[in-house]
Amino acid sequence: LARPLAARPAARRAARPARVQAKAFSDVQATMSACTAFSLALGRFAFKDFKDASLAKAGLPVQNGDTHAAAGDVRSQEATFITATNDPAGFNLIDVFAWGSLGHMLGLASLATASNGYDLF
Repeated sequence: LARPLAARPAARRAARPARVQAKAFSDVQATMSACTAFSLALGRFAFKDFKDASLAKAGLPVQNGDTHAAAGDVRSQEATFITATNDPAGFNLIDVFAWGSLGHMLGLASLATASNGYDLF
């Protein structure tokens, strides 16, 4: 026999999940952007001359007193399409990748230390 409607236990309603509000720009995005911009500016304006002087001091690799290209190795030529730039100081794609990755590491470190209670930054 079916029980009458009044005798049936009331069905429980599932609790509604908390409303999630979307933000256009969060603290995490601001931290990562600021750290990356800081690192790129540091590489472009502070360490560019040091890097260029270090590369000039090291020179090209040599074998028997000749550079590899002068010794006949046609594959030892520098890939100029990667290092070509329109920047007046010569900040190229490799520099952007290197300094940008350092900025991301700095941002990740600052976010990780802020979230675990150390608050170093």
